[in-house]
Amino acid sequence: MTQARRPCVRLARTFVSFSISAAALAGLRAAPLPDGLRLTSAANVTLRQTPTAGAPAVGQLPLGTELTDVGPPGMDKTWIRVRASDGREGWVMTSLTRRLDPIWRWTTYDQIIADRLARKGDGFPAAVELVTFIDRVLPEYTNPDGRAQVEYNRLRAIAAAVRAIPFNHGRREPYAAWLKSWSAVVVYDEPGGRWLMADTAIWSLHARSSKAPVADAVAWFAVTNGLGGECEGYLPCYVDWRNRLEGEYLRRHPDGRHADAAVAAVKGTIDRLSAPPRPREAFAFEPGRDCRDLTRSLDALGKAVGATRAEDKDAALASLATLGKFCSSDRDLSRR
Repeated sequence: MTQARRPCVRLARTFVSFSISAAALAGLRAAPLPDGLRLTSAANVTLRQTPTAGAPAVGQLPLGTELTDVGPPGMDKTWIRVRASDGREGWVMTSLTRRLDPIWRWTTYDQIIADRLARKGDGFPAAVELVTFIDRVLPEYTNPDGRAQVEYNRLRAIAAAVRAIPFNHGRREPYAAWLKSWSAVVVYDEPGGRWLMADTAIWSLHARSSKAPVADAVAWFAVTNGLGGECEGYLPCYVDWRNRLEGEYLRRHPDGRHADAAVAAVKGTIDRLSAPPRPREAFAFEPGRDCRDLTRSLDALGKAVGATRAEDKDAALASLATLGKFCSSDRDLSRR
């Protein structure tokens, strides 16, 4: 009888041990974070000799610099005395740092990245600091969904950096060296005189993260990023662009969060192309030469729109059909 009960006793002891461990862990996580570790949460933070804004500078600390709080306890926390990993000590404004949990570091990383991406008007140096910070912490994200989110944020940060490059300054420093280091993911749009993300880099990330929650946002980022070049009045080009942007989004996410916006954009473009009473006068288009390309893009867009449940779906399909009549075999565009 005693022998039969021993496994249950062992099981009970194991359960008690697990419960105690879980309770201890919960207590640990509920405890307030120590002030010991911090990260700078702003770009180019000044480390000062004394806790005043006019004090001499000890040095500059890039975004995401890890610091140890070494100041005396109980003081006004508007300023804190810190030590950097290279041994420099000084004072920084507390508001320019965030407490860093030594175990769950990702929470602080995510907060800093989100805050910096939400800012408007940052210059090129601040944008580059964010890219550098994300690159440094990215290897710490081992969860696939979390890593996909951070990789998406890195693309957004790179895009913010290239937008901050002044017009026609891409061959000057410090822009030229930085652009060269990211030549695999950025391209120059010569007609627009701007740098932008290569759409291949965005769709490559989408392929790697297609099962992650962030996949929809990555696909829409490809749409809002746009394409380099310009159509210069060539009618099939405008339809092709809508197919490569909104059409590609709808093919991958027919019920995505931005499906309504994508379908509305398709309809808006097609309506403008169909509007002129004599389209040949408004656009460069020759039916015998261009109908094959136009029809191919219209068909692809029609399938993409037709697979959605977007509010403007039927109206968009009707617009596509109207433009398709430009290539009816029994009509010549010049008679329209």
